[in-house]
Amino acid sequence: MNPRGVIALVERDAALAVLERSMRMLAAGRSSLLEICGHRGTGRTAVLDHAVHLARRADVTVLTAAGGCPAVGGPGGAVAELMSQLHRDDRGPAAVGALVELARDRPVLVAVDDADLLDAESLAWLASLAGRAVGVPMVVAVVTDACLPVLPGATTVPLRPLGHDGVSGLVTGRFGRPGDDEFATALHDHTGGRPATLRPLLDRCAEDGLEPVGASTGAVAGIAADVLADFTTRAVRSLPAEAVDLLRVIAICGPSFPADLMGVLAGLRTISPGRALELLVGAGLVTAPGKPELAAGIRVARVLEGMPTRAREDLHARAARLGHQCAVHPSEVARLLVGAPPLGEPWVVPLLRAAARDEVDGDCPAEATAYLRRALAEHVTPLVRAELVLELATAEHVAEPVAADRRLARMLLEPQPPECADVRLAAADQLWGRGDAALLRRTLTAVRSSGGDREAVTSLYWIADDAPVETPELGILETAELPGSCGNPDRAGVAAWMHACEGVDAERARAAARTALDAPAKLLTSRLFGCLTLGALDDVAGAVAGLDLVIAEARRRRLITVVPQALMMRAKVRAMAGDLDHAAADMEQARSAYPLENLHPDARPIMVAADVLVNLERGDLDRAIELAASQPDERIGFGYARTFFSFARAVLALVTGDPAEAVARADECGRWMLSRQWVNPAALPWRSIAAAALAATGDHERAARTCARDLELAQRWGAPSTTARAHLSCAAVVGGEDHLREAVRLLTGSPFRLLRATALLELAQVVDPASAAPMIGEAAEIAVLCRSTPLIHRARGLGWVPTA
Repeated sequence: MNPRGVIALVERDAALAVLERSMRMLAAGRSSLLEICGHRGTGRTAVLDHAVHLARRADVTVLTAAGGCPAVGGPGGAVAELMSQLHRDDRGPAAVGALVELARDRPVLVAVDDADLLDAESLAWLASLAGRAVGVPMVVAVVTDACLPVLPGATTVPLRPLGHDGVSGLVTGRFGRPGDDEFATALHDHTGGRPATLRPLLDRCAEDGLEPVGASTGAVAGIAADVLADFTTRAVRSLPAEAVDLLRVIAICGPSFPADLMGVLAGLRTISPGRALELLVGAGLVTAPGKPELAAGIRVARVLEGMPTRAREDLHARAARLGHQCAVHPSEVARLLVGAPPLGEPWVVPLLRAAARDEVDGDCPAEATAYLRRALAEHVTPLVRAELVLELATAEHVAEPVAADRRLARMLLEPQPPECADVRLAAADQLWGRGDAALLRRTLTAVRSSGGDREAVTSLYWIADDAPVETPELGILETAELPGSCGNPDRAGVAAWMHACEGVDAERARAAARTALDAPAKLLTSRLFGCLTLGALDDVAGAVAGLDLVIAEARRRRLITVVPQALMMRAKVRAMAGDLDHAAADMEQARSAYPLENLHPDARPIMVAADVLVNLERGDLDRAIELAASQPDERIGFGYARTFFSFARAVLALVTGDPAEAVARADECGRWMLSRQWVNPAALPWRSIAAAALAATGDHERAARTCARDLELAQRWGAPSTTARAHLSCAAVVGGEDHLREAVRLLTGSPFRLLRATALLELAQVVDPASAAPMIGEAAEIAVLCRSTPLIHRARGLGWVPTA
């Protein structure tokens, strides 16, 4: 009962009218039976207090008791509590008779709060009293949850949570002025309209100086969480122990767990599952019995407080086993396993891995990482442990990429048995794909594994930024140099690209690239660089086919950092071949496959630069400028990432009419490339850009030297497109129809269609109109087919007219 007296009641007019009518009947010598019904927190006790208040004002003898408290513990405890107020220790029928005789002399109110929590003997006694009260001035009023009738024939006084108007009334009563609708709505949402939580919440808001306006709703949420936590604690303490056991099962298992299995887990003995659920629903802790779950705002942690750790873990383990046996959804079983100790049962790890894959696919990496960390707690073979570490790092790369990198680095540094070699290669791929070159180099120089994967893994060192500057023979590093000819597919792709960058022996580079792709290499990075090498040798079809396979395999193996790198490389190759729409689609997929911000800062500029170049080819200058501006100089790092980005900026500067900037950017590319002896124009045609920009600034002498060197190196490499591009550069700087004709000849039948169209348009400008017309027509046809806006405009400027 409420010791502080009666409080103001809102939205309770109907209930109060019933109470007042009963008091009038009592004054007239008549009896009545009342059951005040509703969920806990809806103001049941306040309404009963009002009845007590009315009775005392009318000089009625009032006897009170409450279920769920220590004073009424044990069989017949409520009877003893009521009779003790009359200084009697009568029990059973004698106590009923004594109260009836008392009522003949003076009106009596018997008020019992929380009667739904009384023992069976007390409930039977109340029912007996109700039957005898007829004909004497006595009111028997009890509070129940409406699920368990206590007084046969009683008038029901239903109570429901407050609506919006009731909440607004409480706000006005507490603050002395109305609050706005947003504030009242927030209060209702957090409390469900239960006065038992609304009133303390309003008190706290007033104590904290909050105004009843919408701007206070953020603070209301924090206060509401504390108020509901206190409500939960009080409600749990009032419940029978077995009902609390079921509540804890519901809290741990969640709404997807079948209700009948929850009853099995709770191990109910003296109370039925249905009645236990009725008590929990009535207490405001659980939703509807058909699919029970914790009510809104009820915290799992507060429900489980006081439960020993070992008991909590045991419940998680039993629930997981039962759920697995009864085909509960794997994600629910996995969630239960996270809270359980290692079980050592063969189904646990496969289930956790499958559930983690589903969570990753559903864009829930946090849950996936929790499941995989839990799987690592089980006793597994070294191979399974390695697979779990890789899967965990892959999931972490979505939300915690730095932690994921370190996990993979530790895995590569730890000696492992030969059967883990393939997993280690995949880990190396994933680590390389995220782009932390410094971590990759530090890791690869210290790999100690005695398995066959060591040489393959450490080959990646030579494509980590700045690595070739160092000299292995000095004994500083433990990473072996790449051999001149490489028969190991997992090393061959990197060796092929190194040969291509040096630009000396095209056939050796081609052989190494084919070794990586035809075997094929298990190290996907090796295959990627093999594809780039084929692209540098004008084998566009072979490069795209190889990249198609790598993308498919990376997706199948869930190597999420490798996928965008492969898509970006395919976009570069397709753009060179004039397949611009597909190149743009690849760049879009690369961005969606793995967020740009999750890539290491050293790797982001490469992705952005590729996008800039694709957009320049398509003629979307505004988009290219926007992309370039998104990576300021201070954010683009060092090494190849900076070099490739500087190349894209140089091309952009040349297109936008800033040749001085183009020279500066191209020179920066050259310094880095030459420091590694990467001289092949097929790797990065920076000299062509530099020569054109130098000529535009008036430095014709240096421009001529630059394009002459470019042609010399291109001819040494021998790829037709590389040589043709160098001829075009020479023609632009020093002039000469011969250079242009040779470029056109070299590009006849070439997959580099845009380059051929460019050569045709350049040649058309220096030959007679009759000879120029078919050249312009062919170039225009290529430009339209490739959807290259810049070339279409050039063709129209030379007289080509599109046909309808």
